[in-house]
Amino acid sequence: MKLLDTIYNRLAFAFHKVQCAEFPTIFGRILVAKFAKGGTIRMGKGVVINSSLRANPVGGTRTVFLIKGPQAVIELGDRVGMSNVTIGAYNRVTIGDDVWIGAGCKIFDNDFHSLVFEERIADVNIGNRPVEIKARAFIGADSMILKGVTIGEEAVVGAKALITKSVPAGEIWAGNPAKKVGEVRKAGQ
Repeated sequence: MKLLDTIYNRLAFAFHKVQCAEFPTIFGRILVAKFAKGGTIRMGKGVVINSSLRANPVGGTRTVFLIKGPQAVIELGDRVGMSNVTIGAYNRVTIGDDVWIGAGCKIFDNDFHSLVFEERIADVNIGNRPVEIKARAFIGADSMILKGVTIGEEAVVGAKALITKSVPAGEIWAGNPAKKVGEVRKAGQ
């Protein structure tokens, strides 16, 4: 970690009142963007975040936490690892313990705007539903997880998958749109 990146991240977290059980290990600079007053970002212990092309050249260029709604919550459990991920919350995005999220993934609990012109320019009636990624799940590089989705415990999402439906625990989903392609084997099998 470079000293200037560390100072930048600590100042950004303090300014945006990011709550950390312990300050995460961050390689590069995180962007916290608040499009609404309020919102909460919380992180557990042992979180590791790559947030630059230098930190992980596989995909994406930076990790972004984007607050779209005044009551929005982005919550990361313990030992979450992510690389150049964008998380946008109007409502709630919850990521459980020991989840790994691949380079360039995008996780959105909202549509960002209405499809109706008058509502879009007024920034009202934004469709949103919480997203939850449960413990020990693995999300492959460049995947996109959309509003209302739950990823079950130890589920695996393949690279570049578009997830529009919930993924049951222990299943492997891939494709666009994603569908079940297998089941996670138990260790030693």
